[in-house]
Amino acid sequence: MRRDLWVEFAFEIIIGIYVVAAVVLCWHRPAVLSLVLGGGLGIQLWFWREKADAAMMIAAALLGGPAEMLCVKLGIWTYHAPGLVLGIPAWIPLVWAFLLCFFRRVTLSMHAVVQGVWPNTEMFSRKALFMVLGGVIAVYYLATVSVINRIIAVAYTMLMIPAAIFWRRERDILIFLFGATCGTLGELICMRLGFWHYHYPFFAPIGLPISLPLAWGLSSVLIGRIARIWETREAGKTSS
Repeated sequence: MRRDLWVEFAFEIIIGIYVVAAVVLCWHRPAVLSLVLGGGLGIQLWFWREKADAAMMIAAALLGGPAEMLCVKLGIWTYHAPGLVLGIPAWIPLVWAFLLCFFRRVTLSMHAVVQGVWPNTEMFSRKALFMVLGGVIAVYYLATVSVINRIIAVAYTMLMIPAAIFWRRERDILIFLFGATCGTLGELICMRLGFWHYHYPFFAPIGLPISLPLAWGLSSVLIGRIARIWETREAGKTSS
């Protein structure tokens, strides 16, 4: 692994610890947490200095915040943190911006590792790896929609169809799996600390819906694709 990739991984680990620690320690002080998260976003942009990161942060904040407001309005979950605005804490859009940019960056590093191990995209072992990972996502999706509410299952299916057709490249698969895993673990930590609760969890003992990893994975892929648009634009400018 090249040295600069080690630096990337180290910074990504620090960023992950930073956002978790900030939320855990400052969630009861919304103004302080907003300032801490805002400062962290600035550090991310300074370190990476890519327009794609800024685009992903903005898209995540603009899409994540209203989506959570809608879910709270529909009675899917309720926040118990102070400083609520339309049912959600004021710092939630900043968390979305922070996490989705973090997911993208870790995915870029993981894909660089894959590229280093299998330089040729046509190598059988590389194709087999991503076929297995894609199969894991497909099996989980089918298991989820078979047990959840039919209306919610249709909504997820409407998102999965374009994802399966157009957004099934290696990076899409990696960011889906990383976002699904880390997003769900992060929510589990926050729920244990009493930030919010789901009203109809499938796994009642731990209070989580079975579709939660699917929601995080799809969100990561969809918002990640917005960043890819900026990547393409910047690559075009460089080549010209």
